[in-house]
Amino acid sequence: MAACAQAVQQPDGTLVLRLEPTATDLSTCQYVVQSGAELANSLFSMTAADGALVSTGIISVWVAAFGIRSIINVVRGSSE
Repeated sequence: MAACAQAVQQPDGTLVLRLEPTATDLSTCQYVVQSGAELANSLFSMTAADGALVSTGIISVWVAAFGIRSIINVVRGSSE
């Protein structure tokens, strides 16, 4: 469930978000705040361990592709 929020400037110059739970049209909101349930399955909520696992997988695929390309170049006799 998303909610509308308005930015309220404090006397010290900082901004604080004030939720407006009565707003029903999210297109008119200055800011839209998502609930915890919506963020739970988000790609951006990964832990450091999850990020390391994903990056290791990406690097492994890249290394495998580079190795296959190198083998193909050796078999063809290419010097690139």
